[in-house]
Amino acid sequence: MIRHQWSASILIVLALGASGCRASTTVDYPAVSGRRVQAASMAAASSAMPYRVGAYELVFTPVPGSTGQARRAALLVDLAGGQGSVRGFMEWDHGGDVPAFYVAGGWARQRNVGDDPTTVFELALNQLNTSRAPAATGPPLAVRVVIHEASGDVTLTRRR
Repeated sequence: MIRHQWSASILIVLALGASGCRASTTVDYPAVSGRRVQAASMAAASSAMPYRVGAYELVFTPVPGSTGQARRAALLVDLAGGQGSVRGFMEWDHGGDVPAFYVAGGWARQRNVGDDPTTVFELALNQLNTSRAPAATGPPLAVRVVIHEASGDVTLTRRR
């Protein structure tokens, strides 16, 4: 009986070791930093639930030698009680002269991280086919954009 348990333990350890040695099938995308260039918002103060409409223009810093990353974005947000919908567009560099354009849509939420008011966008991006832009290449992109409202710093993380 002990011999059977010992054999099973060795097989489990070998299986775990073999699965850890395989090449990763997912691609890691580095986070892209940027700045909020412009923002405008209007809030309804007399409401029982806080309501805010906002617009953002974001510009992302190019990563040297990288293609397939965000260049800029224009987003409109409609928040009730600190969460709501977001829509807009994003422009991406795909290594050519003409960028690819994506329609962005998803959800937003605002919260305070310490003394830093933060807005988080969870977006699905669907590429637009235009006569000058590259053709759509693959499934929609999913990204998370985090805006630190006090500093204007922005981070975009591509999701799997």
